[in-house]
Amino acid sequence: MLAAELTPAELTPAEQAVADAVPGGRQADLRAGNPADDAPARADAWGPERLVRADVLAGLLLAEYAGPADKPALRLAGARITGRLRLGFAEVAFPVTFEDCAFDEPPDLYQARTRFLSFAGSRLPGLVASNLQVEGNLRLNACHVTGEVRLHGARITGNLTLSGARLDHPGGVAVNGEQLDVGGDLRAEDGFACHGEIVLTAARIASAVRLDGARLRAPGGLAFGASNLDVQVGLFARRMEVDGEVRLRHARVGGPLTLRGSRLRNPGGLAVRGGGLNAEGGLFLSLVEAEGMVRLEAAKIGRTLGLDGARLRHPGGVALAGDGLAVDGSLLAREGMTAEGEISLCDASVAASAHFEGARLVNPGGAALSANGITVGKMLKLCEGFSARGRIRLTNAQIGSRLCFDDATLETPGGEALKCWRLETRELALRTAEPVVGTVDLRYARIGVLRDSPAVWPGELCMDGLAYEVLKPVLPAAERLRWLRRDPDGYLPNAYEQLAGMYRRLGSDADARETLLASQRRRRATLPWYARFWGHLQDVTVGYGFRPPRAAAWLAVLLAAGTVVFTRVQPLPLKAGEAPHFNAFVYTLDLLLPIIDFGQERAYNPGGATQWLAYGLIAAGWVLATTIAAGLTRSLRRA
Repeated sequence: MLAAELTPAELTPAEQAVADAVPGGRQADLRAGNPADDAPARADAWGPERLVRADVLAGLLLAEYAGPADKPALRLAGARITGRLRLGFAEVAFPVTFEDCAFDEPPDLYQARTRFLSFAGSRLPGLVASNLQVEGNLRLNACHVTGEVRLHGARITGNLTLSGARLDHPGGVAVNGEQLDVGGDLRAEDGFACHGEIVLTAARIASAVRLDGARLRAPGGLAFGASNLDVQVGLFARRMEVDGEVRLRHARVGGPLTLRGSRLRNPGGLAVRGGGLNAEGGLFLSLVEAEGMVRLEAAKIGRTLGLDGARLRHPGGVALAGDGLAVDGSLLAREGMTAEGEISLCDASVAASAHFEGARLVNPGGAALSANGITVGKMLKLCEGFSARGRIRLTNAQIGSRLCFDDATLETPGGEALKCWRLETRELALRTAEPVVGTVDLRYARIGVLRDSPAVWPGELCMDGLAYEVLKPVLPAAERLRWLRRDPDGYLPNAYEQLAGMYRRLGSDADARETLLASQRRRRATLPWYARFWGHLQDVTVGYGFRPPRAAAWLAVLLAAGTVVFTRVQPLPLKAGEAPHFNAFVYTLDLLLPIIDFGQERAYNPGGATQWLAYGLIAAGWVLATTIAAGLTRSLRRA
């Protein structure tokens, strides 16, 4: 029954119909039956037969119903509610449904409590429902709201439904759901559109947030603010269109967070602000078109970070900021993924593999990929059609199994195309589609197997301190020496030592000796003139100790020449009758070998031209002995 202050005489026929329907929970339908005329957008043309005063409704909702047959519920359709519905701090013990109704003023439900509340299909100039408690569902589906929906601190045990709704509050907050607590789903699908800010800061959603196909507009401002949001099951926002910022700072999503196929526009600003985000079931940005920065610094992603086919655009800036990002699975950026601007993954970690096959990164004059200090558990694949116009920086990167650039295109004209300073990986594949345009820096890198191809060796390759176990393919030393000469820093002894060490491990001593000989020859060019003269002498005579047969050949030639000359012109004995029998071969050998004495040299005294020949043989012997000793010492030191 009605509250005492209301009498039937004070009610209009429409209000009386509502009053009669409430006790039994029947619907009071005031619609004319013509869908076009019944649309709440045309409520200003409705006649008095459809007008219901807000005060009357408040009286009905707060009245006591104690009849034996009473099963009260307010089910009102097609009404225009005049005045303000004031239910602040009220407790309504039964369901309340407004269907296709039009409110002249925002209903006031501040701190109210009810069982089920629906404004489906209605027109509202706003809704004041902060700290509202609904023991059931709150339905705003298909509504048109032209002001702020205030749900700050509201508690809804069931679902909050906004599917098909249209919220228009440009330049202001369309939905204020700070600290909102929803026990079921938050649904805003099926053509949901919002012009204004949606704020869900520190909200808690026990099930899922569903925004598939939603259209959010807040140009240059906050379109979807969900910092510190806690979602238990997942956040689904596929094919969403956003003009403004999506903010997910320090949000936690217990399941997947997907924006697959969405279009996010915030030129010159942040398209996605997700620093500290925790997406336990994975973050899926596949096929996303984002204009503005996507920021995921220090985010934690479970299972997968999906960027396949994404198009990120922030020219001249950072397109994807993922410094400190942690992916407990794979990073997938394949299938035509493009980025205009820098992708920054410094100090990020990927537990499995990171795939960039076929990706195209464009940031001329800057860094296309900055991944200094990145840790990848398995493979980092920048290959199979991958291209980068701009620097790739992998300083101090640690790649568990393989870093691959096979069939990639790297271009940084006049600059550093690839920096792998102090890189650590078991395998590096550098068989690019064409020679790298720019410098490749492998200084102090530690690599197990380095795979390359002479056809695509970079023009400049920095190798100071580079350590590797094997070069594939295993080329003859003559070809690998051409590879070493590509270092713009000039002669680097350790680079030759490293290459020679590899040849020795493979059992190719000849290639190792050729490499070390080439090292000495390049070193000679860096010495002063007198040292260069001595170097040339060692080279010609014994090949710096790496050509022992050359010393034997010199010895044989000098020995033969001396033998012939001293056979024809025998030197005179120093003491007649006391000298041993003269032997031209032994005499010449005695002259050439300074540390061996056969008794011939000190017993005979050559004269004239033969005396100068003897001096020359003695000098040649000393030179040969000294260079052989120096070469052997050098060889033994490297053995």
